[in-house]
Amino acid sequence: MKPTLPKGDDLSMNPGLYIHVPFCLRKCPYCDFYSESSLSQKGAYLSALVREMDLVAEDLPVTGVFDTLYFGGGTPSLLKPKEIAMLLEAARERFTFAPDVEVTLEVNPGTVTEATLAGLRRAGVNRLNIGVQSMNDDTLSFLGRLHDANQARTILDAARRCGFEQIGADLIYGIPGQGEAEVAADIEALLAYAPEHLSCYMLTLEEGTPFYRRHGQGEFSMPDDTLQGLLFDQVSDRLTEAGYLHYEVSNFARGTGYVSRHNTKYWEMATTLGLGPSAHGFDHERLFRWWNVADLGAYLDFLGRGIRPLQGSEILQEDERMTEALYLGLRRMEGVDVAAFSRRFSVDLDRALSPLMGELTQGGMMVLTGGVLRLTRKGFAVADGVVLRLLQSL
Repeated sequence: MKPTLPKGDDLSMNPGLYIHVPFCLRKCPYCDFYSESSLSQKGAYLSALVREMDLVAEDLPVTGVFDTLYFGGGTPSLLKPKEIAMLLEAARERFTFAPDVEVTLEVNPGTVTEATLAGLRRAGVNRLNIGVQSMNDDTLSFLGRLHDANQARTILDAARRCGFEQIGADLIYGIPGQGEAEVAADIEALLAYAPEHLSCYMLTLEEGTPFYRRHGQGEFSMPDDTLQGLLFDQVSDRLTEAGYLHYEVSNFARGTGYVSRHNTKYWEMATTLGLGPSAHGFDHERLFRWWNVADLGAYLDFLGRGIRPLQGSEILQEDERMTEALYLGLRRMEGVDVAAFSRRFSVDLDRALSPLMGELTQGGMMVLTGGVLRLTRKGFAVADGVVLRLLQSL
């Protein structure tokens, strides 16, 4: 039985639902997310996904109302609008959603038309995350993308004509051979469409990907730390100047109302249910995390036998929760409330980190104001390294 909507419920920490669509027409050489290049089992996947919804709804004591639903991948835009509509209806039959639920779908510009976008809007999708990555054809070719810059422009225009009022775009920068001029051109080209949200990621080499292997073989060189820092500052400067809020290391919103509600749940360690191959879930109340098998065949086999397709699970221990709270908090503009952190984990954070915090503050990497520890933009540029040093000092 699905839960009822509580009166006066605060949606800020309510659960979110994630659906992983494990299909791509072609795997990008930098991507380490799980996907399959054949669509032959799409029908079986959709049926299994609904069965997984049933099992999750029965197994997990989820209370409250879902206010986000995110279709990620893979390439969710390979699903037809009627298939998205079916999944949304199935989810609504098993879980309770807020009236203003944020329904996001990731879109590859090379897999949709204006008619597709219109169908997705009618199906109930109200937020798009368009994988533009670049507005330069040479860059797109290097990244192995299906689309070209003209297709990206066409889909950005079409999304607005179809009535989408929340359009996000992804940008990858820090690409071999790319300098400040090329990054500036990409930013200006995207700003012309006034997207409500921008996710700007420095290219990273993930182990096991073709890019990781090719780099190891000396096929190309990555930008050095100095250039990466310059590019990070350039992106942040220009988008802030254009009125965007730099609210997380890689994320910008055209005002607080356009911050990604779903991604915020991960950063705040709220409850999230993950469905589909390789999807992860987290129960905030029980501090319980689980993840599905990252193999479509195994996923279908488990659900064909009426078994949840789990690969593993864990209960977060105190030190793990403390590590994640510090790491996730410092990647966001809000930072970490030192007193609240110390009460939550029974550790004097100010005292434990005092020498290093002084060094990082003097170096312009972070600030402590009003009892809140925040990274500066200089610190944002090397956030992972700064947080690692802090964690090693605890």
